[in-house]
Amino acid sequence: MGELFSLLSAFFWACAVIIFKQIGDRIPPVLLNAIKNTIGFILLFMTIFLFGGNPFSIPNGITNQDITILIVSGILGLGIADILFFHSLNIVGAGISALVDIMYSPFVILFAFFLLGEKLVEIQILGGILIIGSIIFASIKLRNIPVERKRLKFGILVGVIALALMAFCIVWIKPILNKMNGVNNQLWIAGFRMIPGAIVPILISFFVIPKSKLIKILSNKSIWKPLFLGTIFSTYLGISFWIIGMALTKASVAAILNQTASFFILILARIFLNELITPRKTIAIIIASIGAILILLGST
Repeated sequence: MGELFSLLSAFFWACAVIIFKQIGDRIPPVLLNAIKNTIGFILLFMTIFLFGGNPFSIPNGITNQDITILIVSGILGLGIADILFFHSLNIVGAGISALVDIMYSPFVILFAFFLLGEKLVEIQILGGILIIGSIIFASIKLRNIPVERKRLKFGILVGVIALALMAFCIVWIKPILNKMNGVNNQLWIAGFRMIPGAIVPILISFFVIPKSKLIKILSNKSIWKPLFLGTIFSTYLGISFWIIGMALTKASVAAILNQTASFFILILARIFLNELITPRKTIAIIIASIGAILILLGST
């Protein structure tokens, strides 16, 4: 189930990326992240309540040190990292962003090795090599780049920093997730992290966005439907399945399966954003699919 949830998380995140790219020119990344995380933790806490849990009660086994880790990881992994990711997405576009996403699973595997001592079995390593190698193969010859090269490099760098922060923070909270039994407790972890993840971009928004511009953006009715839908896909379904998948399998396995979001993004970007999928990218998608199957086989 952990592997399945990780794959579903990748799909939902890809759907959200396409939606956020479509509205990225109408709402600044910092405000987009503030609204996304605010709606997200409200939806998660409502879900916990509907399933008979108490979202305002700290689960058993959570220590003061755990609370500190969750707050800091929420600030860095959701508050700061997502702002950087959306900024990068606006610069490089969904297609190239999918290729930049290559760095996520290597970062998680690296941090999981140093922080958790995790190792993969041989067939899973092969699957990971196929997924990562397929993305490298697809990105060797970039064509129709929508931005000048210097700006492209900056956007890629910002995206890599965002992925490093996301990877570090999810590995950091993995021992806390391991102590949580039941979906309600795992969703509580996800929702609690979103609170500081929402507060930080809200505060930044008030400082960096003029009040008149802020009012103009928020009063634009055309952004709210896609924004709410993108939030459901990303902060609600995507992160919920991400957290549950991480709790039910190895961090490194979950990360490699999360990496398939890159290929979902490529496909959806072609359908909804009319971004080109070349034969090279098609071959890469097939190779990545084989890699995902090998990882699933190694977990049985």
